[in-house]
Amino acid sequence: MSHAKFLAGLTATVAAALTVWGCETQRQPVAPVVNGPLFHYNQFECSPLKITGGGRIDYPPGTADKNPPASHEYETFGAHVMSSGQTDANGVCLADKGALEWVDHRPEMEINGHPLNLHATAITFAERATDTDCSDGAAHWGGKLRVQNTGQQDLDFEVWDCDNGEPGVGHDGFAIRVPAIGYEVMCPDPDLPPAEPSCTLTGGNRQFHPTH
Repeated sequence: MSHAKFLAGLTATVAAALTVWGCETQRQPVAPVVNGPLFHYNQFECSPLKITGGGRIDYPPGTADKNPPASHEYETFGAHVMSSGQTDANGVCLADKGALEWVDHRPEMEINGHPLNLHATAITFAERATDTDCSDGAAHWGGKLRVQNTGQQDLDFEVWDCDNGEPGVGHDGFAIRVPAIGYEVMCPDPDLPPAEPSCTLTGGNRQFHPTH
């Protein structure tokens, strides 16, 4: 995605927000649908889950290899989510609590000279993925976030979270998408570990905790 397209997405979102200023939006924990064919993250169950940790992704290309330090082509994040496996009246798997802090260090993603910073304001859904090759556990979760650089908020986001054994570097995976601003860090190549569309961690660790 080009920087121009990304900025256009931000501008369009601001314009839409101004158009409906003063109207209260209905916030429901609805999980967005992934576009395009995937071999993983298609089957889910509502069951207790807990994933913690943080990490680094060198996207593009999102493989286990780090990009040259001078390029600043990488992303860092901290994220956790907990769910007791409850559903709402619409069958959505509810999250009990969670958090996400995401920083994109790529120069082309900078806004006003600062790295793009995304901060979750609500974690609304979390479902356990049962069709991945993530050895210790995987989940699809998300909610609402704010773009710290611009103040845009109440934007839907979703992540694909994969604990694929130890160590986390070179094994675990993570991916994120924010449709309203056209932003995503996803690696849909099924030939790259771990389960697509998650990108391989080049730093950090994702930890899927046993639940009872």
